[in-house]
Amino acid sequence: MSTFPTHPLSPRWLAPLALFAVLAGCATPDIRGVSSFRVPPGNVPPVGQCAIWYPGLPASHQPPAMSCNKAHADAETWGGVVIWAETAAARRSGEVAYMRYGNHGLNGIPPGMLPPPGRCRLWLPDRTAGQQPPPADCRRVEAQQRTSGGRVLYMPGSDIR
Repeated sequence: MSTFPTHPLSPRWLAPLALFAVLAGCATPDIRGVSSFRVPPGNVPPVGQCAIWYPGLPASHQPPAMSCNKAHADAETWGGVVIWAETAAARRSGEVAYMRYGNHGLNGIPPGMLPPPGRCRLWLPDRTAGQQPPPADCRRVEAQQRTSGGRVLYMPGSDIR
């Protein structure tokens, strides 16, 4: 008689199944505390919220605080660094935990030409900053981009009411 359980949900199978799920990407590891860097304390979101930080942009042109789910989803699509304070002291010091999602695509755009939070702007490479189309609803801008070319600039807005 075999001592190895044959039922797939027996306790002996649970550990290998859990390991497989993590390795296969089916589980989301806890990313808090992975590492930290400093941002101006006025740009640190409240504990329990997140923000997206765009390296190279002035602090005054960074997106507002938002839910962590929205921050991670937006950064996964648009790039940037999701930041959060794990304690009130971290919020006061500006020492935040973070997770990088890649390049944000806003480099080379004058900060004053960025779209307002929650909006998009079509940026056409053959036009000067003053000749660019105005910011608009993102669906409209994406439709314009399909016909006109250029790139879509997005500035995340807050989902916190």
